[in-house]
Amino acid sequence: MRIRRGGLIALTGLLFWMLPGLPGCNWSSTRRSARDALSPEKAAQARVLGEQAQHAVDAGDLATAETTLSQLVVVAPASPEGHQRMGSVLLLQGRPDEAEICFRKALELDPDYAAALIGLARIDAIRGRYDSALKRLETAVEIEPHDASAHLALAQVLETVGRVDDALAACFRALEADPFLAEANRRIAIVQLARNEADQALARLDQTLESSPGDAEALYLRGRAHLALHHVGPAVDDLRSASQKLPARPEVHLALAQALEAARRPADALQAVEAVLRLSPDDAEARTLSERLRR
Repeated sequence: MRIRRGGLIALTGLLFWMLPGLPGCNWSSTRRSARDALSPEKAAQARVLGEQAQHAVDAGDLATAETTLSQLVVVAPASPEGHQRMGSVLLLQGRPDEAEICFRKALELDPDYAAALIGLARIDAIRGRYDSALKRLETAVEIEPHDASAHLALAQVLETVGRVDDALAACFRALEADPFLAEANRRIAIVQLARNEADQALARLDQTLESSPGDAEALYLRGRAHLALHHVGPAVDDLRSASQKLPARPEVHLALAQALEAARRPADALQAVEAVLRLSPDDAEARTLSERLRR
């Protein structure tokens, strides 16, 4: 049985695609056509290259990952995994046209390769072709019904097109496949916060942070949940930590400023709101808060 979920690399932006990185290649689990094409020496070389590529991705060294995956594709040209992983790295670098070629090559080698379908759906979504993205993701879910990443990717596009209830259902299906999938829990919590269900969001985010204590997004969301529930001290603690981990996110600094204002710490709140205005000078909410704090 092929391990498919390992081919997906994280991509931020467009409110989604913040998914886990790709584990090292398991070349012994590829289909017979690809496996038979490799000598034991080539298979060992492919395995090492796959692991090196993963280490580079984990370290944020996408140039090295690309170079290593280029070697991997030469060593194992008949394996769709190498092409799919190369596509993911190229997409992560903002090169969708080149990535599309790689994903299509992977599907040429294996038409049922769900990870490559997800990759093409990511490109469709980036280009605003949401109907096409949904069709590809629905096909991926049919092929791999127990793959959490396929359900989560579907949820993310459904959310983008405004089908929030369907997106929630897809998130819950992702959690059935992988109960520890932090991104699914975060997305559910975002909807719960928007629906003024802060207590439910807080319980979900507590669970997420138990398994992933350093999850900056979960800290930010839990801080917002605490603030909505008037838990001012915990809100400040979570949002302070989140702002240190996500220094370029104005909304995180704004939430911290609001929590500090609620904690009756106007000087600290003003410092936080100034960070918002440095990042987003036209933020109307931050300007209003700044004026109020200066009175």
